Parts: sequence; C-alpha cells; structure tokens
Amino acid sequence: MPTSIRNSIATTIAAAVFLTAGCGRAARNEAVTAPDIPVESLCTADLALRLGRSLESELIASRDGGMRYSHIGIIIRSDTGAVVVHIEPSPFTDERVRCDSAKDFFRSDRAATGAVMRLGGLDDRQRAAIEDYARRLSDSPTTFDHDYSLADSTRMYCTELTERAFAAVGISLSQGRRHKPPLAKEPVILPSDIARNDSLATIWSFDNSRRER
Repeated sequence: MPTSIRNSIATTIAAAVFLTAGCGRAARNEAVTAPDIPVESLCTADLALRLGRSLESELIASRDGGMRYSHIGIIIRSDTGAVVVHIEPSPFTDERVRCDSAKDFFRSDRAATGAVMRLGGLDDRQRAAIEDYARRLSDSPTTFDHDYSLADSTRMYCTELTERAFAAVGISLSQGRRHKPPLAKEPVILPSDIARNDSLATIWSFDNSRRER
C-alpha cells in the first residue's frame, strides 16, 4: 500500500478516535481507589483536570502540548464537600451534564493524573455566578456534543462547558487558544488551551501514571 494512502487511513482513524473519545475510563482489574483530596483547600470555581485511563485519553493528551490532561470540570464547594460539574461521552449514560463528587472524578479507574487549578482574581460574586451557571447546566437537558461545535450551545463538550461558565462573568479561560484535530469541522478547545492561562495556579495534583509503568 502506498505510504500516502497508509498515512491518510491513519489520520482518519486518529480523527475518528479523537472525536468519539471517552474522557476517562478503561477497564481495569485492580481495586478502585481515590486520592487524598484536600477538600478543605478547594474553592467554588476551581478547575478539576485529569488524564483518563483510556487510549483515547492518551491520544487527546498527545495532541495537547505535554500538559497531560484529557478532561476538565468545574468544582463547586459546599459545607458537605466538593463536587465537579462536567460532561463526557459515555455508552452507559445519557451523556448529560454530570455532578460527581471530587473523589469520584479523580477515582483511580478514571484518572492516571489529576490536578486542581485556581484562577487568580475571582471575587465572591464571580464565583457565585459561575456556580449558578454550572448548576443550571446540571439541571438542563444539555448533552455531549459529538460534533465539537462551539457554535451550538444546546450541546457541549467538557472544555466548552468550562469556557462558557467563565465567559458568563466576562472571562475567557482559553484566551482564544484553539486546536484543529484531523477532520474536525472547526477548531476546538483542548484542556491545555485552558491550563496554559497564566493566571491559573495549581492548588493540588497527583500522578499515578509512573507507578503503574
């Protein structure tokens, strides 16, 4: 087979995998654990990032400039703990916006690495508005956007949800950064496009990927 045809097929397969990628889980036989999350140090509107266990997540991370994250959500803190509002594709659910506990979000079968980042300069009013936006989405019929289109707000992907929540208070987390995966209809926001915001500081992180190699 000519090299040009092989390369074309490989690109098509990579694009298809990328655009249908799960953001988290691969089947594992080991016991499921959760990292020791410093919940008392978390704030509403912090960002939760993780690298999923699947090959698809690795593919996303490989295109993400070495940031090593494939999924993102927004933390909401309360007196009873912390939850993460996010959205991801799944063959097992209706793919609507989810509100998972922080422990579930960072569970060992879902996350090889993870981090919590905080945007500097947010005031209480902005945090409350971001929380309100995220909670309204979690109660809405919004589903995962397999077309990865920023023009369609009735469906969203994970970084789009996060970007829109902060845009509600006049902040662009991605600062206009975009990636154009093979065969994608339009440029998309990847986790690194947000994580590279200079105003973000890492509050907490873990890396279990090296231990398992």
